[in-house]
Amino acid sequence: MRSLPLSDPGTPDVTSPVRFLLHTAARQWRPMVVGSAIGTVWMLSQAVLPAAIGKAVDEGVVDGNAAALTRWSLTVLALAVVTATAAIVRHRYGVTNWLTACFRTLQQVGRHTSRAGTAVTTKLPQGEVLASIASDGPRLADAFDVTQRAVASLAAVAVVAVLVLRTSVPIGLVILIGVPVVMALLLFVLRPLQERQRLHRKLSGELTSIGTDTVRGLRILRGIGGEEVFLGRYRAKSQAVRAAGVRVATWEAALEALQILVPGLLVAALVWAGARATVQREITAGDLVALYGYAAFLTSPLRMLVEAADKYVRALIAARRLISLLEVPPAVRDDGRTPSPGGELADPESGVLAAPGVLTAVVCDPPEDAAVLARRLTRFDDDTRATFGGVPLRRMPITDVRARVLLAEDDAQLFSGTVREQVDPEHRATDADVLRVMEVADAVEILDLVDGGLAGVVTERGRSLSGGQRQRLALARVLLREAEALVLVEPTSAVDAHTEARIAARLRRARAGRTTVVATASPLVLPQVEQVCWVRAGRLVDRGTHAELLTRDASYRRFVTRDAGVPAPRAEQIEERT
Repeated sequence: MRSLPLSDPGTPDVTSPVRFLLHTAARQWRPMVVGSAIGTVWMLSQAVLPAAIGKAVDEGVVDGNAAALTRWSLTVLALAVVTATAAIVRHRYGVTNWLTACFRTLQQVGRHTSRAGTAVTTKLPQGEVLASIASDGPRLADAFDVTQRAVASLAAVAVVAVLVLRTSVPIGLVILIGVPVVMALLLFVLRPLQERQRLHRKLSGELTSIGTDTVRGLRILRGIGGEEVFLGRYRAKSQAVRAAGVRVATWEAALEALQILVPGLLVAALVWAGARATVQREITAGDLVALYGYAAFLTSPLRMLVEAADKYVRALIAARRLISLLEVPPAVRDDGRTPSPGGELADPESGVLAAPGVLTAVVCDPPEDAAVLARRLTRFDDDTRATFGGVPLRRMPITDVRARVLLAEDDAQLFSGTVREQVDPEHRATDADVLRVMEVADAVEILDLVDGGLAGVVTERGRSLSGGQRQRLALARVLLREAEALVLVEPTSAVDAHTEARIAARLRRARAGRTTVVATASPLVLPQVEQVCWVRAGRLVDRGTHAELLTRDASYRRFVTRDAGVPAPRAEQIEERT
């Protein structure tokens, strides 16, 4: 029994869809071979069953030999038992191969997207990524389930052809010529179906992207009256997807019909030839019964072969989509080998420097530069010259960077689960530690809003909480990691003034002795920090305490107070405020 998920899903071969599928198959060749072997036994036991029945008719019924009838009847019974047993085991291996291939692919996609980070959604629409995870993995895995049946079907058709040739060469030729013709006709229908499936898959990904964007921005859209506009876009796109789906279904229905009609014509020809040969005494009555059995049996392997071709086409389409995702280069490459002793966190590009053990604020004009600066300080892509303790972040192992230098952006993301899991998703901390960081983030009051306290359930994406409550829970989660260097982007932007002041004072005490950078322009947070870096147009303009900058830098004062007419305060007034 193989445990899932796999401990090592391996590195996929993304040079082509075919090589991707073959490389995946090579990683699980043993269950594939065993499943195909058992599937072959399953099909061959059915293929030779008509021959045993024909012998029972000729030797037992026509010749009146009771012993022969008993012997061949027991043979039929044994073949039935083998067929049933092999069918059970074959199905088990089929499910095993499907699950293994599906989980392997999804794990490879998950690992790559976690390494690539924002580079994935930069290159591909978010809906395309979601569609790949939701549908392409299972469709690719279908090829590994159907392979063992395809191998068994080919073996069964070959054995039936040999048995019929031994009975009658002309009738055997009907099978040898007819089967390739049937397959060619059915595969001819698959090509336009493949194009329609590819278009439907593309439109479905675009629809998912529009739906995701609309739902995420629904509150904003309602505020500006644009809800109906975006819903209209979604409605139009969904109709396009529906129309594409109908076209796919039309060709699939035609293929299903042809899978019955064309093999049925072959079977009819085989039965007609057998009946004619019997009338002309070229074959025996038992041979005719066997031919009827072969004809009835052949419909099954032929349909399986067509099903296999259809699923291989779908798998190739899915593999092509997955490759487009797996080929996205990571924003950060883990090629660092130099550990850092810790120390100051610096960004040479802007001139910002956060001294070790100091609570530093970064005020940026324009404000959107703060998020860009924060990502450079934490190496969220390799386009950075930031250093930690004098060592470039690009030369440090990425795992070391993530463990020691932590970034918390202003878009607080929560997931479905308990309050405790929002703060401590890895279940490493005690309840006392969780409550301690929630106190710092002023998030303890949330425990009164859910039943069960820390065990209370928070709905998906924290929809049952306000924006400020979600932000405070996310801040508590970050603080619990006790990172050596912490970079916060507008950590109090969604809370009221009184709460913001409390959080700022507690944050200074909680992070005492550790490096903390807060990107903010809040006049309630800035008096609590030990150093302020004033950045304009991406470059450091001035550095000092909030009080010092208010006194000597008019541009800083105007930006922070948001009022060009505020006079510079006297030193004693600043000291009294701070």
